Amino acid sequence: MARIARSALLLCGLAASGQAQEVMVDGSGTTNPSKFFWKIMDTFKAQSRRELRMTYRAVGSGTGQKEFSQVASANFASSLTAFGSGDIPMPQDLYNSIKGAGRDMLHVPLCLGAIGIFHSIPAAEVGVDGLKLSPCILAKIFSGQITTWDDVAIKADNPNLAVPAGTQIKVGHRTLGSSSTGGLTGYLTAKCPADWKMVGTGVAMGSSGEITWPASTTAVYGSPGMQDFILDTKYAIGYLDAGHGHQRNIAEAMLKNEDGMWLTSLAAMASVDANGNNGVAAAGKAAVDASIIPASAKADWSAVNLYSKAGPSTWPIVLVSYLYLNNDWSSMSADEAGLLKVFVDYVVEPTQGQPMLKEFSFDPIPSAMNQWASIYANITKPGTVTAFTFETATAAWTGQGLDVISTQRSDYNKWKLEEVSVALVSVTSRLVGLESSLNDYGIVPLHGSGTTNPKTMFAKTMKNMQHEARVPMLLTYRSVGSGTGMVEFVGDAASGFKSYNHFGSGDIPMDKAKYDIMAAKGEKMVHLPFCMGPIGIFHHVPGALLTMDACLLAKIFSGLITTWDHADIKAQNPSLTVPVGQPIKVGHRTLGSSSTGGLAGYLAKTCPASWSFGDCSLCPWPKTAGFTAVQGTPGMQAYIKDTSFSIGYLDAGQGHDFNLREVSIPNKNGKFRTSFQSMALGGVAQAGAEAVTTGTFPTDASADWSAVNVYNMPGDPTWPIVLVSYLYVKKDQTATNPKTAAALKAFISRILNNHVGVVEEFGFTAPPTSVKTQTLAAAATIVYPTGMKSFIEEDDTNPIGGMATNVISSKRIAFDDYQRDVMAAQILTLQATVSGLTGNGGITTQLHGSGTTNPKT
Repeated sequence: MARIARSALLLCGLAASGQAQEVMVDGSGTTNPSKFFWKIMDTFKAQSRRELRMTYRAVGSGTGQKEFSQVASANFASSLTAFGSGDIPMPQDLYNSIKGAGRDMLHVPLCLGAIGIFHSIPAAEVGVDGLKLSPCILAKIFSGQITTWDDVAIKADNPNLAVPAGTQIKVGHRTLGSSSTGGLTGYLTAKCPADWKMVGTGVAMGSSGEITWPASTTAVYGSPGMQDFILDTKYAIGYLDAGHGHQRNIAEAMLKNEDGMWLTSLAAMASVDANGNNGVAAAGKAAVDASIIPASAKADWSAVNLYSKAGPSTWPIVLVSYLYLNNDWSSMSADEAGLLKVFVDYVVEPTQGQPMLKEFSFDPIPSAMNQWASIYANITKPGTVTAFTFETATAAWTGQGLDVISTQRSDYNKWKLEEVSVALVSVTSRLVGLESSLNDYGIVPLHGSGTTNPKTMFAKTMKNMQHEARVPMLLTYRSVGSGTGMVEFVGDAASGFKSYNHFGSGDIPMDKAKYDIMAAKGEKMVHLPFCMGPIGIFHHVPGALLTMDACLLAKIFSGLITTWDHADIKAQNPSLTVPVGQPIKVGHRTLGSSSTGGLAGYLAKTCPASWSFGDCSLCPWPKTAGFTAVQGTPGMQAYIKDTSFSIGYLDAGQGHDFNLREVSIPNKNGKFRTSFQSMALGGVAQAGAEAVTTGTFPTDASADWSAVNVYNMPGDPTWPIVLVSYLYVKKDQTATNPKTAAALKAFISRILNNHVGVVEEFGFTAPPTSVKTQTLAAAATIVYPTGMKSFIEEDDTNPIGGMATNVISSKRIAFDDYQRDVMAAQILTLQATVSGLTGNGGITTQLHGSGTTNPKT
């Protein structure tokens, strides 16, 4: 009790001393101008000597209308808030309820804004002409009558739209009451009422901020929810206050305005007509000129809209943002009424709040719509209203007045925020300058991962590009196996199924499960075959030349035959001599491996009765002592070389490099050879040519290739286990950094065109002409970023032009390239010399002895 008494005395003392108490003004409503309101409120609080508490809840126009019209649900006797705000007028039913409760409300226009239609169709599929959607097409999409992007009605205005057949349209709509919903539905009701109806019932969908949407659509909360929905959902469509869409760089659909012009809200806002108005302001002027705006702020404004006003650049869905005010302020305190007045003054003042709107992507209201002065004059006020004033230049004594909002006063938070803003502008300016510099000399990154087989081919190609380019490049390739390359190319849940690399590579096509993941996300990839290589079966059985058919191999690699003296092996190799019961030691790759896939695919195709593992790149190998898992090609090379009585499989060139013994196996024509013998006869390239002839390779490079293989193709010299090495590349590269995209394009070109013969240099076989022609055509379908500056190859000297930053020139060389070539030439010379000395009696055969002297002569 004593504490309460002391507090009461203190409050009385403060009142007696003239100390001002806290002044509160609260509002709620549309999210669109919320940042504009917050900035003004924070400025007032920082610049006032008084203790001001000003708040605004960004909850959508519908909720703002409810909280302004009613102090509690269905109680229209007064407002819950001092003001409301919405981007649509007060609906007629709420307006009538307010009037029925004996109150008058006021509409005070504060700004104009556009509602845009935004989508997430990949740019490559939309094409350069943009996505065009007429009012009736929009009505059918948002009402659920049109459900796929390839609908003939959409294609009629968008002939170049190249979406996958049957691609579903994913519609997002705002939940609760929303002015952007009101803007869209009002526009569709006005322009296409015949199509703006519920599917199956024919009932009109309506034109308000809160309607009943089809069950197939997705409800999102607030503008941020709509932004995230469109950005995170492939093939989505939704609607937003245009500024919210532009801030996140969301793709925007083009609408047809009243003059028949197709344009986006961004283009409309950037235009200027003969009166100096952009496409949004022009709609406001047209509304004033046509006397659409009621003369009285107290009137029913529910029918007011700025849809489809005339003008070549006028945007068709323009909303007016309003403050909702009561006409009777008599129950307010003098301070509250004064603070609310000065807030509205500032918001609509042509030299104060109105110029700030551009920062938030809004347009000021035309002067003819700004009637606040006369509106305020007719408001019923309390006996006195505190007159808040502004000090914009130092005024001694006056500026220290209790009710002065002074630009000379601030607080630390506001000062710090302004300092951060200044610093941000500076950093942004420096970043722009740095980006400009980087356009010429920035590091150009390109990263890939996948099969180990062509790693040295890629390494040389990348090193040559780095040395021959004027700009610094960082090109890398991780040789981790085809399976890992696929995983990193497709991505996972943690990455939102976005690639961890710029390209992948594998000696088998993308498997179906991963291809389907990409297809479900609306992404297309292309398979680009760039070389062909045989898989050979190698062994370390001392002194043996082995011959095995597919079924014998199947039994060995599945663990059905476990010793080298097994009758089935002896039947095909009668001269084989091994210890009795000598165990077979099988080496197999760990993790996903294309060479495993090649072996398994061949066995599944040629002897399924003895091979139960199927076509697998990660097979369920037996867990017995006779089977050893090895990592990568180097692991398999070392295992076979170092382990007597072992057998395994390798990219044939990797086995030949280590002089490993190879098993002879039969091709489809029944010819037994090693891969080394078959390659000498052109047997690998022959397999590729047969694949084209038989239609094994799909003509569509972006189709599902998972079932493609060139195992056991016909032809006398053909090798039966041939792998095709592919580049995996996303067809839509428009979101890739343009410099990286240019490097990717140049790398693809060098690999597909077998630049400087790297395919043969590293023991592979170049695809036949028929395969190469098809592959180059597929590469030409990749869509690169607009404005990308491609790299150009200089082979013949091009004075001046060859020094351009986008030129990769064979006239440039690094010392290690030169030294490598010199050493390679020297090694070839030494090899030729050794060969000459060891042949044709070049070295005298030597025999040496010692002992008694008697027979020496």
